Amino acid sequence: MSYQFEGMRELISNLSKKEDDIKQAAKAGNLAGGKVVMEALQGNVPKSGYSGANPQTRLSDAVTMSGNRTDSGTGESFVAVGFNKSANFRSHIPEFGSISQSPQGYMTKTAQETEKEVAKAMEDAIKKVLR
Repeated sequence: MSYQFEGMRELISNLSKKEDDIKQAAKAGNLAGGKVVMEALQGNVPKSGYSGANPQTRLSDAVTMSGNRTDSGTGESFVAVGFNKSANFRSHIPEFGSISQSPQGYMTKTAQETEKEVAKAMEDAIKKVLR
């Protein structure tokens, strides 16, 4: 049994470059998928039934997306789509309902509706980076 070590440094260097490319592709994929969900969520957020509702307090205007984050437990990278701090406390009421309002499930609906589109957007972004 014999091994040839010529070019091993080159191989390791190239593998390190590929690792960086893969991390960059994962981040680009996360952002592309998050953007799809964010745009769909803005359209699915229920509108206020009050004609005098302040447009600056609409939930659809409070939808936001984080940058890339890494889960400390699993090491997975992800983006979070949700609501800014000023609207976060009230976003759960139309989703889950209250004593005087039945649940509308707009967040669940958005996640289910965008599943295939998110996968496609992520795939396209990853391919673009790795070419």
